[in-house]
Amino acid sequence: MAWTAGVVLCTGLTTALQAGVVEDAPPPKPEPVTISELPLPPTAPADTPGSCTRAVNPRGTGCISASEYGLQEGPGAMWDNRHVLMTVTFTGAPAAPAPASIYSGEQVIAIRLDGTKFPNGDPWKCLTCGVPEQNRRGTLITANPMGESDAHGDKEALAPRMPLDHPQAFPDGKRVLAGPNVIDCGPHELTSTACTPDKVRIFPVRWGRTPDGSGPGSVFREQRLNPDGVHMNWSAFAPSPGGVEQFGYLGKLVFNPKPKMGEPNVPRYDIENVYLLLNNTDPTFNQFSIDPKNPKKLVHNEPRGQIGEMRGWTRDGRNVIGMGFPEAGNPDLFITNLTDGASHRLTRDPAYTDPMMMSPDDKWFVAMDTRTTTRHLYYSAMQGIPPLTDTLTLPIAVCCYNDGNRRFFQPILIDAKGDRGRYRGQQLNAGPGTPGSFSDPDWNGRADPAWSPDGTRVIYWQALVTAPACGEGRKQPCPTSTAPGGRRTRLMMAHLTSRKPMPTRKVTPKPINVDWAIALRPGDPLPKRPLELPAGTFVLNGKVAGTANVRVEYHPAGGIKTVDVRYTGYTDDGQHIIDGTESATRAKPGFLSPVVWQADLRASGVQTGTKKTSPGGFVLSFRGPEKGELVTTIDGREYRSPPVSR
Repeated sequence: MAWTAGVVLCTGLTTALQAGVVEDAPPPKPEPVTISELPLPPTAPADTPGSCTRAVNPRGTGCISASEYGLQEGPGAMWDNRHVLMTVTFTGAPAAPAPASIYSGEQVIAIRLDGTKFPNGDPWKCLTCGVPEQNRRGTLITANPMGESDAHGDKEALAPRMPLDHPQAFPDGKRVLAGPNVIDCGPHELTSTACTPDKVRIFPVRWGRTPDGSGPGSVFREQRLNPDGVHMNWSAFAPSPGGVEQFGYLGKLVFNPKPKMGEPNVPRYDIENVYLLLNNTDPTFNQFSIDPKNPKKLVHNEPRGQIGEMRGWTRDGRNVIGMGFPEAGNPDLFITNLTDGASHRLTRDPAYTDPMMMSPDDKWFVAMDTRTTTRHLYYSAMQGIPPLTDTLTLPIAVCCYNDGNRRFFQPILIDAKGDRGRYRGQQLNAGPGTPGSFSDPDWNGRADPAWSPDGTRVIYWQALVTAPACGEGRKQPCPTSTAPGGRRTRLMMAHLTSRKPMPTRKVTPKPINVDWAIALRPGDPLPKRPLELPAGTFVLNGKVAGTANVRVEYHPAGGIKTVDVRYTGYTDDGQHIIDGTESATRAKPGFLSPVVWQADLRASGVQTGTKKTSPGGFVLSFRGPEKGELVTTIDGREYRSPPVSR
C-alpha cells in the first residue's frame, strides 16, 4: 500500500523557530513524496518457541517479534538500488534440528525495494540465518558498548551474542558491516542464489589498543562505513574525571587472514591508522577559550572539530558528520572538514536531531528529528544563548528526547545549506495523522535513515508507542497496532517522485590523514580533553553586542561544580538579545549527581519571552526531572518541562 504525503515545508512550529543569521540562499520548493510500507517476515503470534508455525509462515522461513524490538538499528541501502538491509529479531522458531530453527534471534535480512520476490517466494532473504558455527568464529562477545556509561546503567557484561546492528553494504555487494562484524559471501553477491548459508563467513572486527597487540580489542559503537568501502568511523565511551565521556574515531579496515596476536585469534578485520578526532593543543578548537590578549575574557570560538557523537560521512567520503552544541539546549548536526577541522552547521532548529544520512550527491540530507513536536522546547526554545551552563545541564536535558524506549523522531528532508530563516526542511511523512497511517504521530522514527544510491528513495523505520510510555499512569492510552500481526515496528520508504535517478557514485579509496586530530597508536593512552570551561571569573562579549559575566568553579577532584552567568544585552547575531541570569550547580562530583538549574532570562529581538525556573530551581539527573520546573515562554506560547514522574 502506498500513500501520498502532504507536501509541507517545516517553516517553524512557533515563532521560536525563526532562527538567526545563516546563508541567504532561498529555500527549495516542497516536492511530492509517496510513502509505502516495505514487506517484512510474518509476525510471530508470541515470542515462545514453536509459535512460528506453517500456518503463520507457509514457507517456513521465520517470523519476527511483534514487540518494539522486532526491528533493530538500521536500515542500510545496498548499492544495487534494489535491496535494503535491516536487522530484525526472529522469534518463535521450532527447536533444532527442524530446518526453520535457524530463523532465531538477531539477524540481518535483505529486502526487495521493487516489489519483486526472491526465488523462494519471499520478498526478503536472511543473510545470516543458518551460517555454520565454524564460519562465524570469534563473533560472540560479552562486552557492552555502553559499558563505560554510568548514565545508562550498563556497566555489566552481557550474555554472549553476535551484534549485527547498523548493517551497511560495502560497494562490492558481497560484504556487509554489521555491528563489530563483516558478513562476507566470498565471490558471490549476498543477495544472489549462489550465496547460501554455508558460503557465508562472518568475520569479527578488532580495534586493538594494547601496545603488543595482545588481548581482546576495544569496544566501539555507532560504526559508519565510508562510501569507499575501506574506512570506518565510530564512537566509544571512556571514563573521565567527571564520570564518562565519548570520543569519535576513524580508521581503516584491513583483512587479517592469519593473526599472530590478539583475540579473537581467527581470520578477522583489524582497524588500522586510527585517528581520535580531537585537537587538545589548539585552543581555537575549544567551544570557549581564554582570550590570549586578555586573561579575563572568554572567547566563543567558531565551530571546529564538532564531532560529539559520530553520525557518519559525507557521500564523497572526505568529511565526517557529528553532533555539536553551538547554543544553549540545542544539539545540532555538523559536517567537519578532515583537512582543517572547520565545521559547517547543518541544523539550527531548537528541536533534538540525531540520526541522519547525506544524499548520494551530498546536496541534501535526511535527519530523524523531533521538530514536529514541542517536547524539548522548554529548554531550547529561547535561542541565542551561548552554551555555558550546558556543560552541566545539556547532557541531562537531552536524555528527555525519549520517553523510555519511545523516540519522537520523524524524517525531515533538508538541503545541504541547512536550516535558515524560516526554512526548516520538509517532513517526508507529513499528513493528517490518521491512526495507523504513514503520518500517525504515535509511530515514531528510529535510527537510522538510509538513502538509495540513485537518490530517489529514503528508507526509515518506526516503532509504535508502547507501555510504559503509554497506558497505565499516562494520559495517552496505548494504541492498537494495525501493522501485520499487530507488529509494533514497520519499515517505510519515501519515494521522491519528481527526482530522476542519478548514476551510482563511486568513491575511490584514498589514504585519509587528519593532521589536526590525534593519531592513536595501539597502546597510546587516551588524551585528556581540554576543559569545557576554564575556572575563574570572566567576561564574554557578544559577537555583535552585549556581555556575559561568567563564573566557573570546579570540584577539587575534577568536574565542574558551578557555572554562573549574568547577561546584559548579549547577542551573537544581532537578532536574539538575552538579558538576565542563569546558573547550574552540581553539589557533589560525579556524572550521576543531580544538577540544580536556576534561570531567570529574558529574550528580545526576533523573539520575546522568558525562561524561568521555579523557586529552588529545576533539579534534574539522568533519571529525569527530580524537583521543580523550567518554563520557557516565547511570543506568548509556553513550554513546560516534563512531569517529575517521567
